[in-house]
Amino acid sequence: MSFCIIYKVVAIFNLNNIRYTHNMTCDVSFKIAKLAEGNESYAAFNQRIVNTKMPVIGVRVPDLRRLARELAPNMSAADISELLTVQDKSFDYVLLCGLLITHVRIDDQTAIDLTKQYLLHVDSWAHIDTFVEKKRRFAGEIWWDFTLECLQSKAEFTVRYGVVSLMTNFLDEAHIDQVFAALRKVTSDGYYVKMALAWLYATAAVNFFEKTLAELENRQIDAWMRNKAYQKMRESRRFTPRQQQIILKNKRASS
Repeated sequence: MSFCIIYKVVAIFNLNNIRYTHNMTCDVSFKIAKLAEGNESYAAFNQRIVNTKMPVIGVRVPDLRRLARELAPNMSAADISELLTVQDKSFDYVLLCGLLITHVRIDDQTAIDLTKQYLLHVDSWAHIDTFVEKKRRFAGEIWWDFTLECLQSKAEFTVRYGVVSLMTNFLDEAHIDQVFAALRKVTSDGYYVKMALAWLYATAAVNFFEKTLAELENRQIDAWMRNKAYQKMRESRRFTPRQQQIILKNKRASS
């Protein structure tokens, strides 16, 4: 086969691949836009809530989850990676990419690689909290190692991902001491990191009450975050009256 023929075959393949990628991204964008029709007031409301710099077109999360389940069987890791490279993405589009990662059938390392790519594009707490799911596969050792890696990131939402992942999949007897030890090493002082930490401690206290309160009194714990954790506990109905008295006492002492 001559060089010219080979060149033409490669060129045709690349052109077809470009066309497929273009059609795929257009199809996904079209489906998202259809789901957003008539949701202008919700879009404006959600724009304020999720606090993103991206445009919010107003697709509700249950609809995005259904779309992810619909698309996932025909998606590959390469497809999702390609979707994430699109310019001028909406908040809703990025979130759908994240949901696709949790629904597509891929091995753990590939899912982690895609998660790393996804985290480069997020700019809202909702991109994290909606993305993280409680599943047995996400409680494996490879995900534990990845989560600890995220805690040391300089990117605020990557650290939040690490904290929320620990809270969702590793707050158990086997990991609780390691979780607290790992959180002591978190250096990010981003608002959304501190809020996630407070949320984790308030959640941990439900099943590990004395251990969590003792941890909160550790001098390494940020004072603002400690008070926020106590506040979240006070707002919760998951504690007994006696526990609430102890929480209130500790909160007043730390204020």
